[in-house]
Amino acid sequence: MKVPGPGIVNFSVFFTSFSILSYEIIFTRIFAWAQWHNLSPLIITMALLGFGASGSVVSVIQKKIETRYSLFFFTGLILFPVFLTVGFIISTRLVFNPYEMTFGMGQIISMFFYFSLMGFSFFLGALIVCIALLKHSVSKTYFFNLLGSGAGALAVVAASFLWHPFNIMMGIILIAMVPALVMAFQGSVKYVCTAGIITVIIITTFCVLFSFPDFKKVSQYKAISGALNLPDAQIVHEAYSPLAVVQVVQAKGLRTTAGLSLISPFQVPIQKGIFFNASSMSPITPFKGNKNDIRYLQHLAPYLPFHVMEKTKRNHVLIIGSGGGESILKSILSQFKHIDALEVDTRVISLMKNQFGAYSGHIYTRENVTIHNNEARSFIKQTPKKYDLIELSMIDAYNTAASGVYALNESYLYTIESIKDYVGHLNDNGLLAISRWVVTPARDNLKIFNMVIEALQQMGMDDVDKHLIAIRSLQTLTLLVSKSPILNEMIDKSKKFAKERLFDLVYYPGISEKQVNHFIQLKTPVYYQALQKLLSKESKNFVDAYDFDIRAATDNRPYFYNFFKPAVIRYIKTYGPSQIPVTEWGYLILLIILLPVLILSFIFIVFPLLIMGQRVTRRKKTIFAYFSLIGVGYFFIEMPMIQKMILFLGHPCYSLCVIIAGLLVFSGIGSLFSTRLFPESKRILYSSFIIILVTGFYLIFMDPIFSFFISFSLGQKVVLTLMMIAPLGFFMGIPFPCALNFLKGEDEFSLAWAWGINGFFSVISILLATVLAIIFGFKAVMMIAILCYGSAGVLSIQFTRER
Repeated sequence: MKVPGPGIVNFSVFFTSFSILSYEIIFTRIFAWAQWHNLSPLIITMALLGFGASGSVVSVIQKKIETRYSLFFFTGLILFPVFLTVGFIISTRLVFNPYEMTFGMGQIISMFFYFSLMGFSFFLGALIVCIALLKHSVSKTYFFNLLGSGAGALAVVAASFLWHPFNIMMGIILIAMVPALVMAFQGSVKYVCTAGIITVIIITTFCVLFSFPDFKKVSQYKAISGALNLPDAQIVHEAYSPLAVVQVVQAKGLRTTAGLSLISPFQVPIQKGIFFNASSMSPITPFKGNKNDIRYLQHLAPYLPFHVMEKTKRNHVLIIGSGGGESILKSILSQFKHIDALEVDTRVISLMKNQFGAYSGHIYTRENVTIHNNEARSFIKQTPKKYDLIELSMIDAYNTAASGVYALNESYLYTIESIKDYVGHLNDNGLLAISRWVVTPARDNLKIFNMVIEALQQMGMDDVDKHLIAIRSLQTLTLLVSKSPILNEMIDKSKKFAKERLFDLVYYPGISEKQVNHFIQLKTPVYYQALQKLLSKESKNFVDAYDFDIRAATDNRPYFYNFFKPAVIRYIKTYGPSQIPVTEWGYLILLIILLPVLILSFIFIVFPLLIMGQRVTRRKKTIFAYFSLIGVGYFFIEMPMIQKMILFLGHPCYSLCVIIAGLLVFSGIGSLFSTRLFPESKRILYSSFIIILVTGFYLIFMDPIFSFFISFSLGQKVVLTLMMIAPLGFFMGIPFPCALNFLKGEDEFSLAWAWGINGFFSVISILLATVLAIIFGFKAVMMIAILCYGSAGVLSIQFTRER
């Protein structure tokens, strides 16, 4: 086979890069649906480790590659889709239960084996790109690498509106096969036959697998699996969006609600359940217009705000997260005149208005109900309305609240700024109601208490203790926040409501310890005691001394679900490792990943030097420092931008797609033009200086820009976001290929070695960026990025001197 020309190589790099990133993203979707959300850091880690390892391997066997370039390139192209297929098939059979990790090694071994196999798939893809750099233009190869990656990110999001993640995965693998088929036709018949046979085998394998009804099977530990074990259970509707796989289950005996009184005289009717990514069930309650059929709602702890509000003031209510409509039914039952409900998933709105409209009593299309396809913070910024009640009720599934699986996920629903926004949109006597699960050990409700108190204090309320009421059921805790001091009439109604339903009082103005913990008794009245401490001058000492991190989340550090701090380790030592899954295993996994990643990175960086007998010269040290700095700097900008844009664009999916695709494409364009800008000796220095200026500008002005434009439509905000990241992405695409150009033709070993260094430090930077953002906030991470690019710019001068 003849050496492939630039056209074939660039074509292969584009589609390989397309497949790598789309495969990586869709795997996070598959794990969110079939397994657990917080395995996504593992997937990203294995992808970038594969990139780093490819550079190390190529640096060692570079001379062999040059003598048999076509064979190595074709072998990489043909094996890449094969291992993508194997990895995907094994993932569908993987039964992963994080709760078992502390009881035996089986789960850990199977997880290690699987992710190692996944890492090899990414290694092969990265190997193709690295081999391409040896023979062809660095700037053009890097351009097609980034362009393909950006296109892959966009394609996955677009496809997610139409197909199940499993079907999308099959399409990605077939696309990954295209470069091998194209290159095979440049060679002899044996290459064509090899590529053709493997393609037929892959297609046949998928046809056979998809013919089995249980191929698209979720973990037995997901909530939907329990529902499907009920008599006559079946999935009656399935829809797809980038946000989630939405499935509706009906079954005999399927009913759920949160916070129902143990002495409720009314039974919850048999319902249908909406499942988001196979968990987080939201019930659809049958309703024919007869309010007597939904009287059980009056015996829920989260019904408290609807009960205590004066009838003459039940005018406007805002429901955040309408789902199957339980809170809409509560508003109808309590005779609110105007109901605004927010739902971020268009598929849920569609099925509630159409397929299940008659079943649910057409509550989504009632004359006094307005459904808004919007995220809470965006809507609050847009609307001029004032509300008598704003309700956030049971937004998360219980396992989410209890297990810490979202410890690494941002949430702008629960920050000091969000509380201030909600309270600011209440009428003078309006209420904010937050209902969450009661979990052990107590932590998330305590963080809510602390956050609300700090928000009200920042709003100038000196008598915060007069603005709160809280009650507790067996499962839930409901907190009422009043914009005005609470009147005695509301206190009396709350006490009567709790007593008649055997709910425990947690707090009201003037409460004493004798009035709490009567019915559903805790060993100690932890919620009452915590609120008393948080309302006192000892608040800071209490927060600092508590075993879990209950500091108030902010928009700069929006990790509401993270409660980890060193004292958690003491807690685990006291009560045993079995407590890890029900405390903070999400954050612990991140820390556990970081250590072996550091060790592996060190080994793979040093290994080529030892094998090839390379001396650690001053130039080698410069190369190591430079490529590690730009690897860290790139992701220390990208990660905070993704996280900050969640608030602006309204959902993590949109932020991930726009920022990743935008930065990659604009960086690719920067790479393409990198050889035409500025004098060669100053090119990296000037580019780094511009990156620093733009990043610094965003550090200072990003929040005011967001506040001004947040009320715009999603399409307008996407365009604005792309305009914001275009100059940043363009110049961030210059330092890497320019430095590789300095090495190309002079030091081919260092070219591949530098590719590996950049890959390894990309892994480290993603993990570190998350850890640092949780501890110090996004702005601190971006400031470190500025230091990295500044240092890299200075080091680039060393490159030009040593040429």
